[in-house]
Amino acid sequence: MQELYDTRAPNPPSRAILIGVKLRNNLMHETEESLQELRQLTETAGIEVVCETIQPRNMPNPTYFIGEGKVEELKPLVEELDADAIIFDEELSPAQTRNLERVLDTVTIDRTGLILHVFAQRALTKEARLQVSLAQLEYALPRLTRMWTHLSRLATGGGGGGGPIRGPGETQLEMDRRWVRRNIGRVRKALQAVEKQRTVQRRNRSEKIKVSLVGYTNAGKSTLFNLLTGESVLAEDKLFATLDSTTRKVDLPQKQQILLSDTVGFIKKLPHQLVAAFKATLEEVVEADLLLHVVDVSHTEAEAQITAVNEVLEDLDATDIPMLMVFNKIDNLQTEDGLQILRSQYPDAHLISAHRGDGIAALMEALSDRFIEIGPDLSLSIPYTDGKALDLLYKHGTVLNAEYTADAIQVKARMPNRYLKSVSEFLVSS
Repeated sequence: MQELYDTRAPNPPSRAILIGVKLRNNLMHETEESLQELRQLTETAGIEVVCETIQPRNMPNPTYFIGEGKVEELKPLVEELDADAIIFDEELSPAQTRNLERVLDTVTIDRTGLILHVFAQRALTKEARLQVSLAQLEYALPRLTRMWTHLSRLATGGGGGGGPIRGPGETQLEMDRRWVRRNIGRVRKALQAVEKQRTVQRRNRSEKIKVSLVGYTNAGKSTLFNLLTGESVLAEDKLFATLDSTTRKVDLPQKQQILLSDTVGFIKKLPHQLVAAFKATLEEVVEADLLLHVVDVSHTEAEAQITAVNEVLEDLDATDIPMLMVFNKIDNLQTEDGLQILRSQYPDAHLISAHRGDGIAALMEALSDRFIEIGPDLSLSIPYTDGKALDLLYKHGTVLNAEYTADAIQVKARMPNRYLKSVSEFLVSS
């Protein structure tokens, strides 16, 4: 089966016309900004944009999404510009896609299909490829019929049984549906194995403080992650440079140690298929003790991007997790007008440049102060024979005082609640 959104297709689109639709309740600048983001997605997919157009409509046309007059305008434009794809900044129904492809005689891709295409290109690990494959298969299932319209006409004749004959197109369609459903089951089973492995990994580090970077795609999360951890995770000025969650240890200034995770970037109109498929990866977000919401403060739509991220966090039931706002890319600010508005809304936000290192020391101190407040002050008496407990105190808590007596080490320390069980046998008072 050859599927139009499969990146392995022998002749993927190379020149596209982009279509934006301003609906009644949308502002024109929001539609223009979204279309600009669609251009970035298209270019990330390796497709040249040859034309962009926006049609204002009160509501979508049920047949084509855009109006019939606009469809007629596109016919000569496709030929004149030698375009081999039309890309919509909306999600089309399977019927709308089929209708447009029949009339325009060219590949029609919606925003969801394009995002899936980009994800498929940028998935590097086995887990990411499985997650994208699941999303693609679930997206393709209701859209299979459009690939067999040239055969379905053969099923219109009558037979001796008094009913329509089941033609080869219909037979092939049923075969493809079974193929897709069978592969959905296979991929889900493989992902369940991945989830079990991740569950074991999370259990092994359940006592550690977990911090997850979240934010809009291309906000600079991976650059910040590399700076804080000394790693070299791929960080490009492109949408969805990172699909896989990466976790590393980070030592804070007051001797605490945290686990920092870099996660996939979010986007407006993020397909639900992807949120569901990346559930295993996004568990790092759901199980975090703190979220660092990284915002590209130099972006003209920074507020809208914050809203988009919060909507995805709501889908993940992660809105109750404490969050610290981090305004990145202050070195790219042309004016501070937008920054002042955001600062009034988020007075505790940290201003940084992950590229230059501005504000990083203050951010690290803030994280250290935040986690030093977790848990009570303890008085402990630790025998000299149990160096492991003392090491735990120095590694994950803050030792306020240590007095070496004849029988034991008398320690006053502040510990996160998660470690209390590990040192409870040495507790004198708290």
